[in-house]
Amino acid sequence: MKKYIMFVVSMMTAAILMLWLGLRFPTMVSLIVLVSGVGADFLTTYLCLKENRKEGNPIIALLFKKLTVGGTFALLGCMWVVFIWLRWLPSTQGIQTAVACVYWAVPVNNLIVLKKARAAGRS
Repeated sequence: MKKYIMFVVSMMTAAILMLWLGLRFPTMVSLIVLVSGVGADFLTTYLCLKENRKEGNPIIALLFKKLTVGGTFALLGCMWVVFIWLRWLPSTQGIQTAVACVYWAVPVNNLIVLKKARAAGRS
């Protein structure tokens, strides 16, 4: 849990830095970056689960137990659509850019976990 909290804090810090620097993409560019990041997160999470790794987010781990992987991905997909529609689109371009770019830390982290799992499996 401590590792997860530190990961979230580091993502928030990176987002604040991006806002402070004034980095802004057009809304459609940020949307493409965000949606591709979410897709990469789903794919890398699925690959990690196939390697018998555990989900690091305790809420998502509980959903996997209750709804299965397919049900959880369907629910999360719907939640992302609602989030994008109600919270993300009305935000400023700076917020959109920060959220879209920083979210990519999630699939990158998943790839690191997957690489470590595969390396440990070969040992």
